[in-house]
Amino acid sequence: MWPTISALLGGLGLLLIGMSMMTDGLKLAAGNSLSGLLARWTHTRLRGLGAGLLITAVVQSSSAVTVATIGFANAGILSLERAIWVIFGSNVGTTMTAWIVALVGFKLDIEAFALPLVGIGALLKMAAGHSRRSSYGVALIGFALLFLGIGTLKSAFEGLATGFALPGVDTLTMRSLLLYVAIGFGLTALMQSSSAAMVVALSAAESGLVELNAAAAVVIGANLGTTSTALLTMIGATANARRVALSHVAFNLVTAIVALLLLRPLLWLVAALQAGVDLQAGPAVTLAVFHTVFNLLGVMLMWPLSSWLVRQLSRCFRASEQRAARPRYLDRSTLGVPFTAVNSMALEIRRIALLASEGLLVSLRSGFEPPGRREDIQSLADAVGDFSSQLSRGSLTPLLVEAIEHLISALQRYMTLSVIAVGLQQLRASLDSQGFEGPSADAVHAFGRRVEAFVQAWQDGLEEGGQEALPDYAAIDRSHDEAKRLLLREATAGRLEIEHLDLCLQYLDEGRRACRQLGKASTRLTRCIASLERGESMPAPQQAASGE
Repeated sequence: MWPTISALLGGLGLLLIGMSMMTDGLKLAAGNSLSGLLARWTHTRLRGLGAGLLITAVVQSSSAVTVATIGFANAGILSLERAIWVIFGSNVGTTMTAWIVALVGFKLDIEAFALPLVGIGALLKMAAGHSRRSSYGVALIGFALLFLGIGTLKSAFEGLATGFALPGVDTLTMRSLLLYVAIGFGLTALMQSSSAAMVVALSAAESGLVELNAAAAVVIGANLGTTSTALLTMIGATANARRVALSHVAFNLVTAIVALLLLRPLLWLVAALQAGVDLQAGPAVTLAVFHTVFNLLGVMLMWPLSSWLVRQLSRCFRASEQRAARPRYLDRSTLGVPFTAVNSMALEIRRIALLASEGLLVSLRSGFEPPGRREDIQSLADAVGDFSSQLSRGSLTPLLVEAIEHLISALQRYMTLSVIAVGLQQLRASLDSQGFEGPSADAVHAFGRRVEAFVQAWQDGLEEGGQEALPDYAAIDRSHDEAKRLLLREATAGRLEIEHLDLCLQYLDEGRRACRQLGKASTRLTRCIASLERGESMPAPQQAASGE
């Protein structure tokens, strides 16, 4: 008995490691193209469904597609309706794993097929170093380990089947049927992979340990088990992430209930389909067809309900979405897809930039910042720092490492800008309280208006996501020097008190410093976002645009 148990544990370990390596390798190899495809292919329900299906089938990870979808929903690139159809398509795409296992995994000489792939993958990873090509090697090794795990599990289950077999659903009560569903749910929740649970169910059915109808109930449970991951991601997640996760739960719950109620008719339909298209018989193939059929049935059921579902989800989590200090784009679930996570980090920093520049504009206009603005900015910056630390613990490409460094540098400058805004507000208040007038006051106020226009232009550029027609920092430098010369002449002529001169020079210096920090930070931020979209390293900064 112990050799069988050890084989089960070893096979399960190979299966999980293989799936993890294959998914991680494919995600890193895909880079930002995964997100790009989602952005371009999801303009209609049908295209969103197809995009979710195809990308999940290629990447072999519905969680990766879900995370990328959440990232784009947070960024406003995907509407909630488009996002949920990608999620529905992703659920259908997970059925590809069952097809691969059923048509390939149980038909080949596993060792003769998988062992050479391990060697090829290892050579590719070692030869490619830290480049993205090494990710293909990792994915190839994972693919091979996956099939070695399938072979080990099948052999172990065949050993168990010689001694006994579990009863089928036809001889059980509804309570026992739900027990099989619970087994599938538990396997998925435990392994955090519905594909791994599916492979276990297919292996048990193919070896004869579990009858077909009972294995079908386990498949339903495994499909439903993915909701446990979705519910976990809702803890501390953004409002949009929670809405997308709930759509995932709704789809799987409706699909599971219908599949359970129609279990026997669906199995009959599957048998008829297999006979009609002359598809090879066998429990594994039957379960693969069954898995696909009831997920497609779920899509058909959700088609007329999706508009209502979007309306209901849009009303959820409004309060948390409106809190300024709560991150809007950072979501822990995106850490599994590094490109999406870095992009989310960039969007959150852009939000900090808008808050900081707005505070600077208020200071320049002699207003008073809303209570708690600086605390909100500090709280968001702390959240970005924590998120960056967690992200850096994973496997990152050189491009992503460079992007994170630039983003953190930009964040530090925006924090400095927030401090400068307070100083400018105090200096302006001191000058106004002393009845400051005359040519010196006119020069200072004119410089303040130039700084205000500079900040406003950068803020507009950040909101629109571009850098067209942005102001030249060199003009601020020239304006500063001209105002300084006038003030010194006024002081030399005795028309400006030294105390006023000192306040004015501090105001000029702080205004110029604010422009320099804003220009450098925003140039770096916008170029970093553009480089992530292109998948290329950032170009050297331009001196004229930002003062760098």
